[in-house]
Amino acid sequence: MQTTKCRRSFSLMLSMFVLLGFVISAQGEWAAPGGQQPQQQQQQYPYSQSQSSPPAQGWTSPSGGAQSLSDALGRFRINLPQGAVPVGATYNFSLPAAMCQVSIMTVTQNQMFQMQQQNFSGMLRQMGAQINTEQPMNVKGQPAHFIAATMRDKNSGMSMHSMNVFISKPSIWVQVMGPEQNVQQISQIFNSVLGGLQF
Repeated sequence: MQTTKCRRSFSLMLSMFVLLGFVISAQGEWAAPGGQQPQQQQQQYPYSQSQSSPPAQGWTSPSGGAQSLSDALGRFRINLPQGAVPVGATYNFSLPAAMCQVSIMTVTQNQMFQMQQQNFSGMLRQMGAQINTEQPMNVKGQPAHFIAATMRDKNSGMSMHSMNVFISKPSIWVQVMGPEQNVQQISQIFNSVLGGLQF
């Protein structure tokens, strides 16, 4: 139970740092030209309206040119406003028998990806992690950057180990994480995940 809680906390913190980095980068990249501030419009929240009322302005049905998205787990479907642009996707998997979690993140903006790759080891150090290995590697003919780190939870004394690879060409970050005592299994799963990647 403690291991799962520690692993989830570590993963949540990393995800928050990554998301924050992407948001900051995206704001800088898509800011209004010449330092102009876009006009503020009062937001309308379609979910706070009754079902009988018409949808808020700016939301159109897929037949009106907007994008429609279905959740990979089949839990929801959403019609996005016209002009919505995908910037990233995250996939999380759990391997309970090995006590490991696999996360795969991809972004559409190379600049955002490069920034995250460059800042990742520094963010880990700020969170108190020890960087075990940091080196270039090759994944299926593509240049990549490998970072292995260990973080100890001061309250429980448990240590989590993560293996991360940033693959530049398709802008993919793969992370396999689990308890430090399972480093052999983490390594095997990491190699299996990389072996299963296709791009």
